[in-house]
Order: sequence, then structure tokens, then C-alpha cells
Amino acid sequence: MNIYYDPFPRNEEIPFFMVKELQSGYLSGVIGTFKDPEGYIVENAEVEKFDTNFPIKEKKILPGQLS
Repeated sequence: MNIYYDPFPRNEEIPFFMVKELQSGYLSGVIGTFKDPEGYIVENAEVEKFDTNFPIKEKKILPGQLS
């Protein structure tokens, strides 16, 4: 199968990038590059800023809950 992950050179093995056919032979002869969708990768600072829009949650242990 010749599906490659965009940020890396085609000859480099990328162990965290896998492609699986859901129908046998569906990707036969397909050569292409996968690129992450826009907005998929965000900076931690952006995530933290976004999280400030929500109230702080308090961890509770309820009766019957394993601790």
C-alpha cells in the first residue's frame, strides 16, 4: 500500500501512522499522501485558553464508586 503521511519523507517509516482497508483490495493501486485536516493540531496554550471558558470541575467520589 502506498499511502504516506504528509509531514514526513516517503522513505521514512512512521510507526504511529497506519492505514487499514475496510474492504479488501479497495486501495489496490492507490498512491497518495494523507494530510491532517486544518485545525487538527493545536498548541497547548490555545487549549488552555479554550478551557478557561468552562467552570472548574470538582472531583467527587460517589457511593458505590470504586476508589
